[in-house]
Amino acid sequence: MKGVKSGPALLSVAIITLFMVMGSTQATASDKVTLIGPFATWGPELNQALKMFSARTGIPTEILQATGWPDLLDKVITMSAGGIAPDLVYGDNPRIMELAEGGLLQPLEGFVATSQINLKTYPAAALEALSIRGKLYSLPTALSIHANFYNEELFARGGVDPLPTDWMSDALSWDEFVALAKKLTVDANGDGVPEQYGLGSFGYAGGFNMLGMWNATDVDRDRTRYLGNTPEVIRALTFTTSLWLEHNVVGGNFLQNTAAMYPVQVYYLNTMVQATGQGSAPAWNVGILPKGDVRASQTGFHSIGMTVDSKNMTQAGQLLKFLAYEPEGVILFTRAENRVPVIREAVRDYIRRWSEQAPGSNAFVFTEAANVLWDWRIVSGKGANQILSLQTEAWNLIRSGQKGVADAIAFIEPRAQAALSGN
Repeated sequence: MKGVKSGPALLSVAIITLFMVMGSTQATASDKVTLIGPFATWGPELNQALKMFSARTGIPTEILQATGWPDLLDKVITMSAGGIAPDLVYGDNPRIMELAEGGLLQPLEGFVATSQINLKTYPAAALEALSIRGKLYSLPTALSIHANFYNEELFARGGVDPLPTDWMSDALSWDEFVALAKKLTVDANGDGVPEQYGLGSFGYAGGFNMLGMWNATDVDRDRTRYLGNTPEVIRALTFTTSLWLEHNVVGGNFLQNTAAMYPVQVYYLNTMVQATGQGSAPAWNVGILPKGDVRASQTGFHSIGMTVDSKNMTQAGQLLKFLAYEPEGVILFTRAENRVPVIREAVRDYIRRWSEQAPGSNAFVFTEAANVLWDWRIVSGKGANQILSLQTEAWNLIRSGQKGVADAIAFIEPRAQAALSGN
C-alpha cells in the first residue's frame, strides 16, 4: 500500500476501528465487490442497481456503511492499513480528494481507456474538480449545486418580481440582489432587529464559498499555496460580508416565513417537498444566484473511486462503470443519491421526477447550473477541516467588529498555509 498522510485523522482510534471493521468483513468473499459510503438514508434504488448488476454479471456485491463523511474517511484509511480495503469508495470531493492525495485511490486513466468510457459525457468542471495534477481519481455521479430558494408570498407582498431562472443571462446583478434583499427586510417597529430578513443565509462563514462570483480563489490549483490574503479574495469577501455588516439583511428562518430567500444546495429540495406535504412550508420556488463579476454556483462534486488495494479490480471496474457511466445503472444510483446527476439520461429523469414531486418549482434551475459550476478547491483534500475552522474563526472576528476583512485573513493566513502543507 502507498503511504498516506491522514492529518489529524485517526491514530487514536485506528486500532479500535480496524478491529471493528475486520469483524464486520471477515466473512466477505474475496470476489465480492464492496462499495463503501454513507448510504443509510438512501432510497431503495441503490439496492435495485446492485441487484441488476449482479444479475447481469454474476458478480456479488456488498455495501459497507459509513455514518457520515468523516467516518467514511476514517474507515477507508483504517481498512486500507489493515489490508481489507473496500473496492469502491463513494464520497464528496473533500473526502475523495484527501484519499487521492494520500495515495489510497488509483488514477483512472488506464481504466477509462480499457473500459471505453467517453469522458466527454461528464461536465468538464466535474472532471477538473476530481483531478490532481492532471490525473482523474474518480468518476462523477452527482453535483450538490447552490441555487436560491425564495418565498413567493413574501415576494408578492413586497411587490417584488419572481427570481430569474437563466444562469447565462445578465439578470440579478450583485447590486440588484442587495437592493432586493434590503427591500425584503422588514423592521416594522424600528428596533433594529428585523421581523423579516431578505436572506436566511449567504454561504459559509460570511461567504468564503462564494468567492467564485468575483473570479477569486483562496488556493492555487494544486492546493499548495494559500491565496486568501490577496486583493481579489479580500474584495470578494468585502462584498459578501457586507450583507451582514452594512446591510443587515441576513437572518430569520425560511421555513418560518422570516427569511424571503435562502441560497442553499440542492438537498434542500427534499426538505421543502417534505414540508409542503406536511402543510408546513410557505409557497416557494427556486431561482438563480446573483452575478458578481461572473455567475458562479459553488458546487460539491460527488463521485466513486477505486482503491489501490482493491482485491477485485476487474470486477470493481465493472461495477464502477455500471453505477457511474451506463445509463441504466446511473439512473437508479442517482435516484437513490438524490442530488443533481451528471449523465444526460439521468438529468432528464431528475427533471421529470422533481416536476412530478414539486410541480412548478423550477427544479431545472439546478440542472442548468452545470454551466456555471465553481469548485471551492481549498476544501478538497488534506487540511480541509482545519481551514474550515480557521475561516469560521476569521468570520467571528469580522462579524464581532474585532477585525476588518483584510486583518482577519492575515491573522489566519500562516495557519491556513500550514494546514495545506500538512503541518
